[in-house]
Amino acid sequence: MKALIYSHGSRGDIQPYLALAYALNRAGHSATLVGPRLYGPWVAEYGVDFAPVNDEGVRLHSRPDVREILVNNERSTDEYQKARDRIFQEIFPRLYPLMLKDMWDAAAGGADLVIHSHSSRQAVHQIAEKLGVPHVLASLYPHFVASRRYPADVGTFDERPDNLERHAQVNDRPIKGPLAEMFAGWRTDVLGLPPREGSLDNRFRADGTPAPVLMGFSPHVLEPAPDWPEWVHTTGFWMLPPTPGWRPPQRLLRFLESGEKPVFIGFGSHLGIDPEQTGRAVVEAVRRTGVRAVVVTGWGGVVIPDPPEHLLVAEEIPYDWLFPQVRAVVHPGGTGTHNAALKAGVPQVICPFQKEGVMWADHLHALGVAPAPVRHRDLTADSLTEALHLALTDPGIARTVARLAERTAPENGAENAVRVLEKIVA
Repeated sequence: MKALIYSHGSRGDIQPYLALAYALNRAGHSATLVGPRLYGPWVAEYGVDFAPVNDEGVRLHSRPDVREILVNNERSTDEYQKARDRIFQEIFPRLYPLMLKDMWDAAAGGADLVIHSHSSRQAVHQIAEKLGVPHVLASLYPHFVASRRYPADVGTFDERPDNLERHAQVNDRPIKGPLAEMFAGWRTDVLGLPPREGSLDNRFRADGTPAPVLMGFSPHVLEPAPDWPEWVHTTGFWMLPPTPGWRPPQRLLRFLESGEKPVFIGFGSHLGIDPEQTGRAVVEAVRRTGVRAVVVTGWGGVVIPDPPEHLLVAEEIPYDWLFPQVRAVVHPGGTGTHNAALKAGVPQVICPFQKEGVMWADHLHALGVAPAPVRHRDLTADSLTEALHLALTDPGIARTVARLAERTAPENGAENAVRVLEKIVA
């Protein structure tokens, strides 16, 4: 089976889809990951074929004005909306046609199956239509299949009486204006497909039959909706193992062996407004809590130029290797990070930047594996100290963490997904 897997976004957005591609290859298939160009060297480390897509939109995250928007993206003030619209109008009309071209170029060698994340769902299924092969939505969120249990908009897991009505409004509402014209032109001029009613609706194949869906989360973390149809498959999270051949540096091993288990602190690809201030708050909270810490800087969301001896700073460490060796995990709420922490059986402190992180932070707090979230924009030495102390000492959190780790440990979401995909192609 030859599979094309499309995803876009930050490294955390891409990683589960790389895990899926890697699992397909290990099962004897051939998978190509289609994603932002800057991840090419990382993907190559896993021996997965890679087709690059324009990555300017991802690199925008380092711009101060974009960082300000992302940190405040759940606010609805006029000032915030104007700033977001300005960035969108500046970038999107020029950038998205380039991305669409790259996405189609990636399919030049054909495929037996096209898999895509929600970020490109209006476009990628049309590539599958052109190739004459099935397409599968592979989602890390439950919001993209209609149900009474989950709303249609990413941002909450609340069950509300109007969820089905809202799903109908979102899914049945056609895209209009310049965006619709862009897709229509790409469909006819680039793909060579005739106009078709409903061509932007990824829920169905061109013949009108439902398209299968993979849900990449554990049913113990998010319950599958009771009214989902049979073509929706909840497989468990798609975990990426450490890079083949990776070995921990001696500096890290010596630190881990030189004292009690540390806590982990890292913010991945989230930059925030003032990484230096974040670093000062982290150093002080670690001192007050009386723990040791491993701080992973990632894309630079935390800066600690002169760390004390009880604090080790590294640019990158595989989470599934590190987390079983720490006492707690402080992170912004990304899906990959919180799943790695759940599987390792350690408490979490979540400091979300964006509405998706807030959603997961609230949910994991409700599950009982984390104290109440500390919004990153509200992160101080005081707030982080209080949350860390609770995560490390609360017996209820410890019991819940152990129970969920026992339930999720046997899951192998990527292998489960491969078996589903094999049946779809067969």
